[in-house]
Amino acid sequence: MRSIIERFLPFVFLGILLVLIAVGIVLFSYLLIFGAIVGLILFVIAWIKGLLGYKKQRRSIITRHKSGRTIDHDSF
Repeated sequence: MRSIIERFLPFVFLGILLVLIAVGIVLFSYLLIFGAIVGLILFVIAWIKGLLGYKKQRRSIITRHKSGRTIDHDSF
């Protein structure tokens, strides 16, 4: 009886491993589909914003010329 269990135990573990791999592939495929749907929705929103001419207002950055001394590498 014990030798029968010892013979079939690796096959049982192999079967469990194959089932876990199959379940993992199915879950990963659902994750990919969900990510593709979310990405498509975000793309469509950005595309519609582009068609409507919605532009984000940007602040103009004012750069002031700072007075001071500029040291070039040749003057050392």
